[in-house]
Amino acid sequence: MSLQFSLSKYVRIATTIAAITTGGALSATAQEMVTLKFGSFVGPTSFLNTDIFEPWFKKMEDESNGRLKIEFITGGASAKPQEVFDAVRAGIIDIGWGITAYNPGRFDAAGVVELPMLAHGAGEASVAMAGLYDQGLIDGMDTVKVLGIAGADIMRLHHSSDVAGLSDFSGAKIRAAGGVLSAMIEKIGGVPVGMPAPSISESLAKNVVDASANDWFALDGFSLIDVTKTHVDISLGTAGVYLVMNKASFDKLPDAAKAAIENNPSMAFAQHWGTTLEEESLRVRGVVAELDDHKIITPTEAELAAWQVAADEVIAEWVEKTEGGAEILQAYTDNLGAYRAGN
Repeated sequence: MSLQFSLSKYVRIATTIAAITTGGALSATAQEMVTLKFGSFVGPTSFLNTDIFEPWFKKMEDESNGRLKIEFITGGASAKPQEVFDAVRAGIIDIGWGITAYNPGRFDAAGVVELPMLAHGAGEASVAMAGLYDQGLIDGMDTVKVLGIAGADIMRLHHSSDVAGLSDFSGAKIRAAGGVLSAMIEKIGGVPVGMPAPSISESLAKNVVDASANDWFALDGFSLIDVTKTHVDISLGTAGVYLVMNKASFDKLPDAAKAAIENNPSMAFAQHWGTTLEEESLRVRGVVAELDDHKIITPTEAELAAWQVAADEVIAEWVEKTEGGAEILQAYTDNLGAYRAGN
């Protein structure tokens, strides 16, 4: 994306925000109450907003002694999913969250969380990712203040038709977020199609894609239940998640507001995000399991063995092409092991 193109786009975004809200990105009263604008590309009633971000930011507000307020701008009104990071960096919004895979080639190390057959849930994937950030192994974040690094829940395969099993995904057009997952889809004979999560439901309904790789949460959170029929419960890896803040916005905060943010570091956010999201995903899986017109398939040992071969190839390729790939992979698997040992 060229700088000229980016800036012209952000001018349009800023105009949109101005129409929605009043005042600048940071507004202070005589008591140093500061309002930060948070861009969330999901809708106002999304579980991600109501059950993850709202309580997280409410905690910060309470701990700031009245110096901090977070104002939500939802539904992509502040920036499209793939534009969130640059919108924060440019100061169009103060805080935003996004998926690392939506910007290919930008957050290479974060691709480790996409590797298949490694993590089993959002809780451990999120803590392992936050650990990588604390270890200085997550790249691409130098231009913003990182408030959180985590992982979405584990992706499964969801087909729009009533299919018999994994073999029916061969030749299918499958929505996949990120290069690693796309490589895995290709290994099993599928055709990966990249698109942000809010576009999946319509694409499945219109047969733009035949299937999608998503976590269980997405079936409810992004309205995929009505456009899918068959679900294969296999671990395909997940996607990196970031919660970032404009550095200048942070620097302008009163001390009490800064302290409220600093006292809730990336690892704490990962624990909150991962546990809450995993519980919701398990709830949605239970709902799907009770539906008469849906079926959940558990792969056989033979199928899992075949997929493990493909997964090993994808992992080896990722390590080879990623700078520091072997070190990142080792640290990630070590972090997963440490999480499991303590839980």
